[in-house]
Amino acid sequence: MGASSSVQGAVCTTSLEAEALLRYPPARWSGWGCSLSWLGKALGCCREAECWADLLFSTRDVPVSVLWPNWAGPYMPPAVPGLGLSIARYNIGGCGRPEEQSGHPYGGSKVRGWFALIEGFQPVPGGEFDWTRDEGQRNFLHLAIERGVDQVELFANAPMWWMSSSGSSFGGSLAQADEFANYLGEVASQARSGWGVPVRSVAPFNEPSADWWMFPHDQEGCKIDLAQQARVIARLRDELDQRGLVDVAIAASDENRPDHAIKTWQELGRAEVAGGPSGSYVGCLNVHAYDGLARHHGFRSALRRLATVAGVPLCVSEHGNGDISGVTLAQVILEDLHFLQPASWCYWQPVEHHSTWGMVQVDFGDSPSSEPRPSSLPHPKYFVFAHFTRFLRRGMIMLHCTEPWAAACFAPEENSLAAVLTNPNSTQSRLRLRLPAFVPKGRGGAERRRVQAVLTEPLRQRLFVPCEVEVQEAAGSLEILVEVPPKAICSVLLSNVSLIAGKSSVQDGTSMDSPGAAQAGKLRKHSHDAESGVTVQMISGMARAASEGAAHERWLGQADMQTVKCWSRWEHE
Repeated sequence: MGASSSVQGAVCTTSLEAEALLRYPPARWSGWGCSLSWLGKALGCCREAECWADLLFSTRDVPVSVLWPNWAGPYMPPAVPGLGLSIARYNIGGCGRPEEQSGHPYGGSKVRGWFALIEGFQPVPGGEFDWTRDEGQRNFLHLAIERGVDQVELFANAPMWWMSSSGSSFGGSLAQADEFANYLGEVASQARSGWGVPVRSVAPFNEPSADWWMFPHDQEGCKIDLAQQARVIARLRDELDQRGLVDVAIAASDENRPDHAIKTWQELGRAEVAGGPSGSYVGCLNVHAYDGLARHHGFRSALRRLATVAGVPLCVSEHGNGDISGVTLAQVILEDLHFLQPASWCYWQPVEHHSTWGMVQVDFGDSPSSEPRPSSLPHPKYFVFAHFTRFLRRGMIMLHCTEPWAAACFAPEENSLAAVLTNPNSTQSRLRLRLPAFVPKGRGGAERRRVQAVLTEPLRQRLFVPCEVEVQEAAGSLEILVEVPPKAICSVLLSNVSLIAGKSSVQDGTSMDSPGAAQAGKLRKHSHDAESGVTVQMISGMARAASEGAAHERWLGQADMQTVKCWSRWEHE
């Protein structure tokens, strides 16, 4: 796979080629999501809260005339496609009310706005919990759940203000680790049993090793050293278990970037709370993706290997950037999918107050009584994100694309395959994605056909427009061919697609075994005993396992762990 260039008339066209291959072990995509936090507080009680929830958590078309009435007209698009996010991250706040924090200010004049003051539920030391607080964010969470969100992660940017060394949740360090763990456990229990929220995990930290959480800060944050992290994790596991929340995972440590996450995970392993041989209190390795497109020197792949060895999912829990075109966002997502291979991917805040980090910019006003007013139509970045969220859907089985300008997944239950392709070049490119494991279902022979797709060209403001791609059925498999303008993105959904006969079954993406290693293990079990020694059948199975394991390693660029384990058994027996 590679690239080549040609000049056709006055247009320079670059050809890019890649393959989409089966992954081992198979992984079903857990979905796309975002943090509620400030947008949840600002939008949860406004007049158009339902429409804002439709925009983020459904795939309905939201009329421009409802959320953007000043831009509605005959020459404007009639609607904006919903993102259809399936994960919501609920921000457990740490703020008290002014009268409760007398002498302990939030962050002074640096605070971003009223919407950044997320109320906590235990406002005074040792006091009763007040579950009526944080009404806006709680309302928006329920609107998300009504639209199909069934994975909720509770996360804390900071502990309650009185648990911090500064007496504020806007910077400082953690002073009361045990009280913090108890607080998180109580909120998780209330969310599950009192609010009916499908809590999947609790993330107690937010970039805890960063050195910028000094009081006063413009948002909630807290520095938590590694020893305190280990203590909070262990105590939080106890708090959750005591409340019957044994199925709720602890996600850690939400470091700012993969290289920081590697160091933290290794230290937590030494503290025997994460990734250790005797088990782990941490059920999910969360990381933020703020390294962006900087040279990552193998850190993403290294972090992925740590998660694989520990047997825990790796999730990108936060990313944001100020490039409104979405070109940066697309490449960050694709590189994360290629090198990190996460189970899920979340953007920070799709809707922001006067910030280009938002996919939609809104004026949240000066107080909670203000009605949000959009500053413009959604940026191209919004539509770029929609290419991923609307096509690579939760439950589909992820494929491994050999180049980080493509992503693809397969839905065996629906016999469909989705692909997202980007042109990273500054000239028009002809993209070719080969699908060697797939054929058209119920059809045969060499054939070319055109299928419908969607294209976004951010630099020309062509957003989510229909286009056609060519699908070639030849040489026993499929390939997608499409001409993509500079820095543009194209998504395609192929129907009536099936695996080539003889390929690995992917009906259950959570439990599929390596065909070579699994079959060889069975052969060894039934063909070797104390009298027979090594048999031809056993050697045949070993050779098959080695061959398929080597193929997996070439595809993935890493060891096939199932084959390694199988070889290890033979070596010692």
